[in-house]
Amino acid sequence: MKAKAIAFASALLMAANAVARTSPPQDTPQVPYTARAYNPAHPDLPRSAGRPAVLANEAYVEALAQVVYYWAYPAIDMFGRTSMWEMMKAGPGLMFGIGPGAPMNESGCIAGYLPPTQRIIVTPNNDTFYGVSFLDLSREPVVVQTPDNVPQGHYWVMQIADVFTNVVHTLGSAWGTPGGKYLLAGPDWQGQKPDGFVDVIRLPTNYGGVFPRSFAARTPEAKARAIAVQNQMGVYPLSKNGAGRKTYDCEAISRNHVFPPGVTAAMIEADPDAARPQWVVPERFWPDLEKMLAANPKVGPNDTAMAENSRTLVALHKSSPAWKALLDRAALSADAVLRTSAKYEQVGVDVGNGWQRQENGGLWGADWFGCAQAAVIYILVNDFHEAVYLIRGTDSKGVLLNGKHRYTMTFPKDSLPPVDRSRGGFWSLSLYDKDYFMLPKPENGRTNVGTVSLDAKELKFAAD
Repeated sequence: MKAKAIAFASALLMAANAVARTSPPQDTPQVPYTARAYNPAHPDLPRSAGRPAVLANEAYVEALAQVVYYWAYPAIDMFGRTSMWEMMKAGPGLMFGIGPGAPMNESGCIAGYLPPTQRIIVTPNNDTFYGVSFLDLSREPVVVQTPDNVPQGHYWVMQIADVFTNVVHTLGSAWGTPGGKYLLAGPDWQGQKPDGFVDVIRLPTNYGGVFPRSFAARTPEAKARAIAVQNQMGVYPLSKNGAGRKTYDCEAISRNHVFPPGVTAAMIEADPDAARPQWVVPERFWPDLEKMLAANPKVGPNDTAMAENSRTLVALHKSSPAWKALLDRAALSADAVLRTSAKYEQVGVDVGNGWQRQENGGLWGADWFGCAQAAVIYILVNDFHEAVYLIRGTDSKGVLLNGKHRYTMTFPKDSLPPVDRSRGGFWSLSLYDKDYFMLPKPENGRTNVGTVSLDAKELKFAAD
């Protein structure tokens, strides 16, 4: 035994004060162990023997950082949209004069279709009138008021999503939701259901949103019905709850046009991209991630492990210029990968005849990449039990769609998409440009066809 060289040594410290004796000096920056551990203990061994460990650790961190980027992308997008609170602090209205906005924990609406010039949200529809409410439930719970006077067969929905765009709950005509008040509370709320409330809904994160929609065919009567239902839906803080129901005036709200300094309606008319925010900026991804995590210290079970890894990488990003450079590069690389894959001709799986679908839309679970792809091309899709989104970016020959060509699409006789009109079901075929926005000035003023056109008797059928 004495003749054998001792190559490695380990020691088990049993003394009660061992941890205290081996702790870093007081003047050492407070970097968590999990971040410090990515630095090999002996990177400078003679004859470059420590370099492979350095490279291995860097490769792992870079791979983990890219996955964290996909996981956090939808949340940073959602979190960034709360910047509207400052612009809309005086009350609900239309941000940039084109899209609904509201103060924190309150709701806004637009009494009409979203204009084709809007660049606030990708791939919107022109079948429903929209509402919006972005939430910070760490302040207090909010009241979600559903409509109690809805014509038979009228479609309405209030989609409730957490900061990661997971649909936590859906209220609406497809579910037979009754009119009333629901309490929406965050993860730390400890109260009981107040009298007069239908139910309590829990959000796993502090930040999230409620997104109402009301169907409107292209007739004055149908649009009036849509607005009448809109005016019964809303979100407001529990501290503002009183006896009875609140009534909204979406037409008056829509007349309140709000612009940030330096932006005018004429500028947006001339260039719609003047009001096109970049919600996720890869160059500042890690600081933005830190802010999002600080605002949402608790997450759902599918996100807990990634939240822990994210906090470690945020600490590593701040620990040295070398790690900052590596992690910044990883974010840029991940963004390039995401935007290369998040295209209509690539997302989802084939469902026949050239169409694709993300089968788990809205209920993403641990499908972080799929959720990130959806955030790029059609953020805040409904729960797939509520709505099915079929997409395509190619023609019947598998060639990319191109605006220089004309295309035809045929539904065989008596074979329009099946929908249950008794629960408000409708179908729609919408066209978007390469950036997934409606054409700002379509040739015939039309961005979609579907049930909204059929109800208005705008479509003519061929013999077949």
